[in-house]
Order: sequence, then C-alpha cells, then structure tokens
Amino acid sequence: MRVFLRKWWKVGCLALLLVFAGCSWGMLEYTHNPGFCQTCHVMDPYYAAWKTSSHNMVGCVDCHYQPGLRYELRGKLDALNQVVAYWTGSYNTKFYAEIDDASCMRQGCHNSRLIEGPIEFKRGIKFDHAGHYGQEMRGIKLRCTSCHSQIVQGNHMAVTEFTCFLCHFRGYIDVALPQQQDFCLQCHDFPDYLLTIGNLNFNHADFVDRGVICQRCHIDVVEGDGMVEDRACLQCHSDPEQISRIGKVSEVHLNHVTNHKVECFNCHANIDHRVPHTRGTVEVSCSECHSSTHLGPRSLYAGTGGRGVDDMPSAMFLAQVDCIGCHLDQSTYGEEFVMKGSTLRPTVQGCIDCHGDMGQDIFNFWQASLENQIALTDAILDRARQLIKNKPPASVPYVAIQRLEDAEFNRNFVKFGKGIHNLNYALALLSQAGGDAQECIDLINAASAGP
Repeated sequence: MRVFLRKWWKVGCLALLLVFAGCSWGMLEYTHNPGFCQTCHVMDPYYAAWKTSSHNMVGCVDCHYQPGLRYELRGKLDALNQVVAYWTGSYNTKFYAEIDDASCMRQGCHNSRLIEGPIEFKRGIKFDHAGHYGQEMRGIKLRCTSCHSQIVQGNHMAVTEFTCFLCHFRGYIDVALPQQQDFCLQCHDFPDYLLTIGNLNFNHADFVDRGVICQRCHIDVVEGDGMVEDRACLQCHSDPEQISRIGKVSEVHLNHVTNHKVECFNCHANIDHRVPHTRGTVEVSCSECHSSTHLGPRSLYAGTGGRGVDDMPSAMFLAQVDCIGCHLDQSTYGEEFVMKGSTLRPTVQGCIDCHGDMGQDIFNFWQASLENQIALTDAILDRARQLIKNKPPASVPYVAIQRLEDAEFNRNFVKFGKGIHNLNYALALLSQAGGDAQECIDLINAASAGP
C-alpha cells in the first residue's frame, strides 16, 4: 500500500508540475499577444494607436524587443513584471520605450528599406532612407526612432517632421542670408503646373529656370530657431555635472540621440516649416527683413560668440562706452535723416577725443594689425578650401570639414562684426581660424597618406 501511495504521489507531483509549467508557458505566450498590453487601462491610447496603424499585424514585443530568443524571453518576463507593478500601483506614469534599430531591420520587416531608393514622403517631397540611416547627419548618427516616433497623438510610429526641420533648418534660417534653389530642391520638387492666385496665372518652372531664389517669395516659410535653453536639461537631470555638459554637443547627441531615444523637442525649441495662408490684409512687419540688426558688431564688442576662443570683452565695452562714443558723424542729420533714417558713421575723432593726440596712432596701429592678420588667415583658408575642392568627397574626413566650418565662422565673425570693435578678440578669432584651417589641411593630408 505504501509503495502504491508513493508511486501515485510522484505521479501527482509530476502532473501538477506539468500543469504549472503549461500554465506558465501559456501565460508567457499570452504576453506576446498585443491584447495583453490592453490589460492595463493606461495603455489604451497606445493600443488604439497601434490598432489603427500600418503595424497592426505586428506584435508589440516584435518591435519593443530585439530579435532573438534571449530578448523575446526578457520581453515576456518584463511584461509580467509590468502587470504586477500595475496591480500594485507601483508603475511609472511617465511611459518611455526605446525601439532598437535591429527590431525595425529584422528579416521580413524593413531590412530592404535602404535599397528601395527614393520615395515620395508627401506631395512633391522626396526622401531616401539610404542617405539618412546609418549616416552621420551634421555629425549626429540618427536611429529609426529619431524620425519615426510616438509623439503624434493617435498615430503609432508616425514620422516626426520636427526632426526633419531641426536638421535641415537649424543654422540656415536667417532671412538675411537666403539659400540658393538647390537648398530647397534637395527635398522639394517645384510645382510644375499652372497656378492661379487672384487674377494672376503663373508657373514655378519659369522662375526656377531663371534661378530666382525661393525666399524671394517664400520668406516666412520657416519659423523658430531650434535653440536649446540651459533649463532644458532640468527636465531630466539634477546633477550639476551632467547639466554642465550642455556645451559638449557631440557627447550630448551621442548619448541622447544615437545611444538612446530622447526626442529632439525635449531639448530644442520648435522649428516649423510650412507655406502660410495668404493674409487678408497687408501686415507690415519690418522684423522679417530687418532682424537682429548689428548682431555681429554687438557680439564682437562684447567679446562673445566665437568658436574655440574664450570670451574677451573689449575694454571699452567693460567701461560701458556706448556706440556713439565712436560713431559721431552727424552729417546725415537733417530732413533726409528724419524721412529715410540713417546710420551714424564712425570717425577717428572719437579716438582723438578720448586718447588725445595718440588717438590717431592707436587707430592706425589697430587697422594695420587687423589687415595683416586677415591676410595671413585668408591665405590658409584659401589653401584648405582648394584642397577640399580637389579631393573626392568620400576621402575628406568629416572632422576636417567641421574644422574648416569653424574657421570660416570665426573669419566671417570678424568680417561682419567689424574687427575694429574689439581688436584683441578679433585677432584671437583670426588666429583660431588659421589654426583650424591648418588642422583641416593636416587631417586631409593624413587621410590621403593612409596607414
């Protein structure tokens, strides 16, 4: 009898084990079903967005976890943990998920996207994944979810156009510096058909053939500057050391964009790109053409804004010498000045009034020093530009191009800011520009020489 009971005890234990294993495996399998995600009501909006999306035949875990048994099992266990957290009330109400590129590029999904060639994103707007995915765009390596995101309400994994606008327009939206047609035609096909506005018929093709710059008519199609405020970091970080890294652009983008999915709008101010509706009445807005006037001279005078050079305010700026300390020429006063407006011209008399007889000598010395340094800097810049022009684009390191861009920025800062406003800072900027241009040359020569 005892043997009989022992035998059935073992059978019973085995049966219970099998039932438990079956239930556990069944539960794990159920977590693979998108309906399982709807178990928690807080997931209803995401489930509804998925249900109406083009991905509604793809299970949630197929995207939210990388391919492979290891990641699939991890996804099932995480799902069960989330249920426990939900029922115990310990779940995080700020939902956040990272989709790895490997999930998107798995076999049978989007693994052929890069060889499909250009597509039409919207009417007249071209896009090619091969030119973006896996490439460094302005020194930043994007991932799939940099552009395809969940921030469009009710639309799962929609294209986030803000990312496009930020990459294409940040730093290129100064209406005082119109871009050539090629800048717009990289993405847009122009409307090659007859348009009627009021009693006027016209075709864009006529203007494109004549080389008319798009911004001659479409001056206000871009709004916003995409700047980053220091307080943007405080949304996520409280450690002063982390916040202090805001100026390390490459490091910040590597950690937030390439390695993790942090939405661009979390840090950058908005940039909008659209053709506005025609106004019913004429609204005069001088700021659309006359914006940020004298920004270069003011920044140079204050000794800020250069690249790779410490701030260096002019001694006269620190002494609070106003513009009219040097801009004294009042010959434009009178009826013309009142009706048209004018700018008071600088005169060496301002130097003489403050520095006596040596004022003229100081001015002459400053001018000569500036002209000499400009000539030296321009010579190195010309060599760097010519070297890049003569090399195949693929053979030129990106960092070399960046160095040349930095050099040209500082050179133009001195040019448009009028270096005489702050001689020491202007000379430091020119010296830095020359060093950056020389580094560009050295990097290209080293790349050409090979290992």
